Amino acid sequence: MKPKISETPKLNSNVLSIMRKIEKNRGFQTEERFIKAIENGNGNNPLWYKGISQATKKEDRKGIDFIIHTLFGNVFVQIKSSETGAKKFLKKRQNQHRNIILLVIKGYYSEETIRYISFLAIEEKIDSFKKPSC
Repeated sequence: MKPKISETPKLNSNVLSIMRKIEKNRGFQTEERFIKAIENGNGNNPLWYKGISQATKKEDRKGIDFIIHTLFGNVFVQIKSSETGAKKFLKKRQNQHRNIILLVIKGYYSEETIRYISFLAIEEKIDSFKKPSC
């Protein structure tokens, strides 16, 4: 049976709501995988790494998911599970994202891969701390 035209907006709204919940859940799972990968370094983490903490609600509103504590200062990280999510983040934040590392973590990435790309990006940010500003 075909839905009546008046039922279509409600149906679309329900579908969008379900899709948003799925997207949000996938985001939480990706963040969990990130923190697990960083914390499970088994002593193989870089010497500059001191720890990780989850962002406060205030920091989260600024686009920060995690704070990586290093010998050279704190590094802010935003986690996305897709290129589309990353593009939306960059578009929404425009110039506000400059001090935030944006990591796209695909569902098929292993813990080792997540740790590798994360520490590489963080190390690049640390190197930028060391460069003189013009």
